[in-house]
Amino acid sequence: MASKRNYLTIAELEEFADITVIDDDEAEDQISQAEELIDAYVGFQDKAIEVEYRGMATGGSTTSLTLQTKHQNLFQKDYFKYCMVEIIGGIGQGERKMCLSSTLAGVLTTEEFSVSLDSTSYYRIFQLGKFPRLEDAHFDSENVPNTWYKFIPEKLKRAVACQVEYKINMGDSFFSTNKANIQSESIGDYSYSKSGTGNRINDLIAPKAKMLLNGIRNIVGEIEV
Repeated sequence: MASKRNYLTIAELEEFADITVIDDDEAEDQISQAEELIDAYVGFQDKAIEVEYRGMATGGSTTSLTLQTKHQNLFQKDYFKYCMVEIIGGIGQGERKMCLSSTLAGVLTTEEFSVSLDSTSYYRIFQLGKFPRLEDAHFDSENVPNTWYKFIPEKLKRAVACQVEYKINMGDSFFSTNKANIQSESIGDYSYSKSGTGNRINDLIAPKAKMLLNGIRNIVGEIEV
């Protein structure tokens, strides 16, 4: 099991935050929620993959999917890494898993589906998260096989860890009610006053996470209310 955007592992959460994980499923859920908030906060980013691909699989298993012929031999090794594979028809319909690796021949290795995918499985492949960005991906054409290498910036990992810790410290009610509208907040050594009103995403992000995301956050066109 992994978080929805795969920005942060449980081991990294324990390393970067003052947290000891007892329940892996709960930790993955907390990480996924933190990732979603961070994605909303950072604004527009140039994703490594902006295009969505759809087609009928030519085969598969519980942990693999072979793209339809028109998509084979088009994308170099690991082009689809960090993308989501969602089955929208046929065997596996309704399930969505992350692609862990892919080959030039169009074979994707995925997280485990509950059923074995086959030639009736109609897929859509897309990058759910805003990371890795285009600048976080490198295509190596000098080695064989040619490979896409992608990474998640460490500042982002640390920001997600801060956000998980912040959510635990503040409590679920802070994020599910209008308590996010308070005009100041303090967690440990970090405190600040907030301007404006309204339940904006800015009000839900950990102060330390905001500092870590300086240089990553895109605020062009942001409207203050």
